[in-house]
Amino acid sequence: MSIHQELLWGMMKYGGNSFCLAEVLGEPSKGVTSLILDMQRSLNLRIFPAVFSEGLGLGKFFILANNQGIKYQVAMRLFHPIMNLFRGDVEEDLFSIVIFGNRHVAEEVRKVMEKLRRGNSNFVIYEVSKTRKFSRDPSCFNPTSGKWTCEGKVEFKQGSVLPSPDEKDVNGIVTLQVNPFADVRTLSHRFHIRKIITGFMYTLGKKEFVVQLITKDDISDEAPDLIWIAEGDEVFISELHVDRKGLEEVSRKFRASSIKMIISPMSPLYALGYSIPVEIFRNRSWDYPRIEAKIL
Repeated sequence: MSIHQELLWGMMKYGGNSFCLAEVLGEPSKGVTSLILDMQRSLNLRIFPAVFSEGLGLGKFFILANNQGIKYQVAMRLFHPIMNLFRGDVEEDLFSIVIFGNRHVAEEVRKVMEKLRRGNSNFVIYEVSKTRKFSRDPSCFNPTSGKWTCEGKVEFKQGSVLPSPDEKDVNGIVTLQVNPFADVRTLSHRFHIRKIITGFMYTLGKKEFVVQLITKDDISDEAPDLIWIAEGDEVFISELHVDRKGLEEVSRKFRASSIKMIISPMSPLYALGYSIPVEIFRNRSWDYPRIEAKIL
């Protein structure tokens, strides 16, 4: 196994901190730091934690809106601070939002979306029952050519329930979301946090697009660039990070069979992610705000 592959395996478990990885790999920290920087420059290495927020008591709902007539800059702030993801399509008036909440919150969101409807607009809200997260198998990466030799993926272990989380648990999780290069060993509640963050996902290559596929069937065995897949009410929502060639392959393979396909440039104008909503965490529980329409 090459040092690049060993580093990727280490990152998937411990994150991107070079001092932590040096200890794990038994390599000098200076060399590990240099290798990480080189992979960021030459291979566009990106890493982010695999967060299973359900273990914190945070439910998730997926909103798909078509022809809503809302500018993306407005839509991506619609339900702050309970937003988890926003994806806006580059080709048509189509966007998706993932929110944190419960069924009461989802009902309030539904009422807001109804008030915002116009003409031929439509939307649907799915409750997410389960999320699975993936990264490509580091053993399939050839560091000499910079290419993949196989299409294998690694699925991250599901998170577990963290009963009665406290502020240190929540803040530690946000720390790793904001900075996946932080040293997990320095977090005071790292054993609690490990119940929620079970690893770190990574991508290599110039990923120019985020693609969301809403399908009737589970495509997890058919998409090597799959980042996560969520199960909703009789649907699956899948997200892939791809380059231009990968976008063509995904379109050819899945567009016809998809209920909807959202293509978002890898830009904050079209694709945003948010940390868990620490603003509403009070007294060891989530105090969801009232959701109201504020757009006339």
